[in-house]
Amino acid sequence: MSVVRLASSTSASSMVAIVAVLGLVLNLAVVCNGGITSTFVRTIKYSADMPLDSDVFQVPPGHNAPQQVQITQGDHQGNAVIVSWITADEPGYSGVIYWSADTKNQTAEGVVTTYTFYNYTSGYIHHCIIGNLSFNTTYYYVVGIGNIERQFWFTTPPEVGPDVPYTFGPIGQYFVLKQDGS
Repeated sequence: MSVVRLASSTSASSMVAIVAVLGLVLNLAVVCNGGITSTFVRTIKYSADMPLDSDVFQVPPGHNAPQQVQITQGDHQGNAVIVSWITADEPGYSGVIYWSADTKNQTAEGVVTTYTFYNYTSGYIHHCIIGNLSFNTTYYYVVGIGNIERQFWFTTPPEVGPDVPYTFGPIGQYFVLKQDGS
């Protein structure tokens, strides 16, 4: 009888210890805000800065016109960018023509790729690195050829230094095509 009582008291004390540890862990989550890192709360209304019916969200006209054109920083110093875009129907041209007020037209050659995931095949994804850019300079660039050219611009950041902060962030949808390829 004493063996049964000893086993049951050991089991009960183990259960109490487990409940105590679980209680402390849950209490710790409440005390430390459970992972909340900011008081910011996103509003539910749509942004007035870029309404959903804006022309920037429309598919550009023309057969195989470049879509979803965007840039990302191309190096650590800030004097290169990567221009990326999609063509839906065929590979097209992966080069970018670019210039500034102080330079003549130059061309950078890019690459094109696609991917397949189950029964989905992406459009043609283009990436082109434009390097050796001058700091704090506005550049214009064109993607596409012929009657489907699209022109954009960007400004490179100031030269890197101890008191020269800048923020660079992509905005927009990243390479999502509908099931029908549009």
